Amino acid sequence: MSNENKKMDFSFGWLALKLLGKSLYSNAWSAISELVANGFDAGAKNVYVYINITKKDDAIIELFDDGIGMNSEGIATYVKVGFNKRIDLHKPTDDNYMTMGRKGIGKLAALYLSENYYLITKTTDEESKWQMIYQENSNDENERPFLSKTEDKIDICCDKDWKSCLTGTLLQMNHVNLTGLGDVAFEALSKKLSNFFALDSMDGRQIYLCVNDQANTTISFKPVKKEIAFKNMAFIYYNSKEKHSNTPKIIEDNTGNIIKFSLDKLNGKQFYKHTVKIEDFDNIENIQTHGTISCTNISGEEVKKEYELTGWIGLHGSIDNTYAVQNDPLFSRNKFYNPIQLRLYVRNKLAIENFLNVINNTQAFVNYIEGEIHFDILDEDDLPDIATSNRQSLDEHDPRVLLLVEIIKKVVSSLISKRTDLTKQIKNQQKDLLAKQNDNAKKQFTKEVESEIENLESLTKSQKSTLTTIVSNKIKGDVVPKSDYIVFISHSREDKIITDFIYHILKYKGAKDSEFFYTSRDDNVEQYSNPESLAVQIKENILKDNVLLLYLTSKAYKASEFCMFEGGAGWATRSVGEYIALSLTYPEMPKFITNGKLEFCFEKNRDIPLDRSTYLFIIKMLNKVIKHLNAGRRANAETEIPEFEDTTMPSDLELAKQKKQVTDYMDNDIKEYWDFYITQRLRPYMEKRYKNNNEKDKN
Repeated sequence: MSNENKKMDFSFGWLALKLLGKSLYSNAWSAISELVANGFDAGAKNVYVYINITKKDDAIIELFDDGIGMNSEGIATYVKVGFNKRIDLHKPTDDNYMTMGRKGIGKLAALYLSENYYLITKTTDEESKWQMIYQENSNDENERPFLSKTEDKIDICCDKDWKSCLTGTLLQMNHVNLTGLGDVAFEALSKKLSNFFALDSMDGRQIYLCVNDQANTTISFKPVKKEIAFKNMAFIYYNSKEKHSNTPKIIEDNTGNIIKFSLDKLNGKQFYKHTVKIEDFDNIENIQTHGTISCTNISGEEVKKEYELTGWIGLHGSIDNTYAVQNDPLFSRNKFYNPIQLRLYVRNKLAIENFLNVINNTQAFVNYIEGEIHFDILDEDDLPDIATSNRQSLDEHDPRVLLLVEIIKKVVSSLISKRTDLTKQIKNQQKDLLAKQNDNAKKQFTKEVESEIENLESLTKSQKSTLTTIVSNKIKGDVVPKSDYIVFISHSREDKIITDFIYHILKYKGAKDSEFFYTSRDDNVEQYSNPESLAVQIKENILKDNVLLLYLTSKAYKASEFCMFEGGAGWATRSVGEYIALSLTYPEMPKFITNGKLEFCFEKNRDIPLDRSTYLFIIKMLNKVIKHLNAGRRANAETEIPEFEDTTMPSDLELAKQKKQVTDYMDNDIKEYWDFYITQRLRPYMEKRYKNNNEKDKN
């Protein structure tokens, strides 16, 4: 065999290039992040990402930087697939930046996104334009992939911003298919990009992002920022001595922050207040986050290497969006973005998205842990590269990874142990408060029963005592604090023109059906086949601790067995002032209901006018109901109902001077609902109400 035939070079074809690119990245966002990393490795301080999704199946992505750019020699290196960037390329920066890439294959991310892209690069001395068009040719298997230099006029979307970069490189990727990604996915892109890099440790380097989904929209870049919901974390462990990072300062600023844990089994007003616990890694018992490890270098020699775990690991108080956002508005979690991960960075670039999957911890609360940790010994220049072929993980058998696993296991177990102890404290406080509430409720009920029974002159002292004991013991099991807040409208169906007004104006303001027990409403789907079932429902609702009773009494009310049952049961189970007493006239209000605090009579000379006194009472009454419902909404993290404006009305003399009516100063919604539900229905209501009286007058 001749010397010429003793050596056969591998032929790297188009198909191999494409397959390699496809195997390295799992989605478009990871490919974009790789190209951003290439920009930083080229000395860029700023990298810009522009995405035009006017047509998602034919999108355009432009990514450019203000790095050193590439001359002819640089382009020749760029087209090489697979080389050690840290050895073959000079370090383009003189600050603390550490080159992220190592294998020289990150450029394939562009091919993952597009089979047709332009590369424009400029240095201080020259500028050149190149084009890649994927063109697998089955007729010429020996043809190798190439970039072709072009003089084509390239329509650059971000031309103005690109021109502001004196040096750098721009990639324009055309015909990118981004179908299947909705608005939420693009909203999450900024957060995902921020997680690919430890931006706070990169000496001021910045990523800028712009996504346009409409034609002719102005290109406006916004900086990609880390948004960590530290104020939602109950416990945080961190390295306070971490260099080149402002995160320790941000964490320390949370000292004294209080997280509220809702005590769900109570009435919604009580919370367990927990002060966030922040500790330095070095102060955690039995955890050694720095030291020395023996490693085998790329030459096969055993060497001693120093290691240090930096960064932070926290445990969230809640991972439910509703409650977490109350603690920290920065908290965001959906199917496209999940912050609850332990992100591992090596040389300021994401190495593993969630290291919790590596440690295989299945304890309760492990899914509450979020963190960003750095362990640069995993990728030192003179040690073997332990990234897997798909670049999504690390060789878990390497001693460096095994060391990190043991450290993280201890940190996570310590955090979970603290959270378990906190859970016990919350349960104990809830138990104590429940017992106290139940005891207070029973005492209050017994006190009121004693007071009323004492007025029964027909009973002896012994009989009164016995009756008090019997009634108190009978009700004990029912007087239990509840967690829901509702309004119970006690009324006779004959008077529904007034209660309809109250119900519908509150619904218009935002109250829900579930916040009322109102049997006469037209949209009521609850039906009761017999009086006994209705009585049970009435009893259950009245006995709830967080029910505000609103009575509307009349002759019809006093004549109804159910109405009087409602009135008596409500009166017997709550203190004076815990209900609102309305009536048509004072003689029609049962004496045991009057509370002297919030009560009003509507009828005046067989009319129900919306005059000054009625309007002022209605405002006061409706706002009291709204405040009651809002207490429950705050407990359940729901949107609160806006109150009515408490307007100061001019005197009659001032109105006369202004030539205005008192109604001019009333809320328009109240006037509209009053007219529809009361004024327009008043005549038949009054005729029916006084029918018996009229017949008596005739006789």
